[in-house]
Amino acid sequence: MSLLINLVIAAAIVGFAGYEIYKSVKRSKGGGCNACDYQCDTKEMLKQHSSKLN
Repeated sequence: MSLLINLVIAAAIVGFAGYEIYKSVKRSKGGGCNACDYQCDTKEMLKQHSSKLN
């Protein structure tokens, strides 16, 4: 019984990891990434640097 529980848990972990990889690859093909969902310091610095160059 514990083997079955361990297999179910392992399948859930591998399935979730596979789903996250699929979602990441799908988004990167569209020209974005997971970091595009929120404003981070790096993106703010890039915007400031780009505005200074123009």
